Amino acid sequence: MKQLVYKKNYISLDLVNEIRDYFNSINDSLSASKGPFVTPKHKLGWQGCWDRQLHFEKENNPIHLVIKKLKDDFGNFEAIENSCSIRYMAAPFLPHSDISSTDLLRTMRDNGYREGFIFLIPLWWREGYNPATVFFNSPANLNEPLYSDMLDILPNYSEEFKEESKNFSIRKIINWDSPGDLIAWENFQWHSSGQIGKVEYDKTTWVKEFISIDTRFKVES
Repeated sequence: MKQLVYKKNYISLDLVNEIRDYFNSINDSLSASKGPFVTPKHKLGWQGCWDRQLHFEKENNPIHLVIKKLKDDFGNFEAIENSCSIRYMAAPFLPHSDISSTDLLRTMRDNGYREGFIFLIPLWWREGYNPATVFFNSPANLNEPLYSDMLDILPNYSEEFKEESKNFSIRKIINWDSPGDLIAWENFQWHSSGQIGKVEYDKTTWVKEFISIDTRFKVES
């Protein structure tokens, strides 16, 4: 079974604040990001976040300290730059696996890559919100809670698409304890955001900020 890793206080709160201050000082705009998007599958009718690129090209960027620590702990991965960002989530995502196409998988395989990790590091969340990342098995396992058993903490499907939830059982729920924690998992696993706590979602503000880094490993010949 593919790995899931949770490490509390993986980076210090001082570094968390340094990263937030640094990216808030960069003159780029969240309006250039795709942002929350309409989907008929979600009970809200929409889901998603804004993204700010990680600007790996900037040498004074504190994100390089995070990358170095991750490589020391997980191995010399390659970050997939166009899939790395600081995410500003407006409403939880339904289950997804980050597989954009079979062509991408074929290209990675043909160029000598194997799965890497996806790393999430929370930076901030709104008071009253209890962030979590939920991992699923699909098809569902009978010895695990079913998606429909936990609709109080999972993003809800719309009536039209709620049958899709029967494909998923809950492998693990990882609650974020503090900014600076680390959640990491080997690529291509079904996961979603949690929606724990009494929070109203809207398309103009966000409920949490987190670093998202997608990686791969080069297979040694």
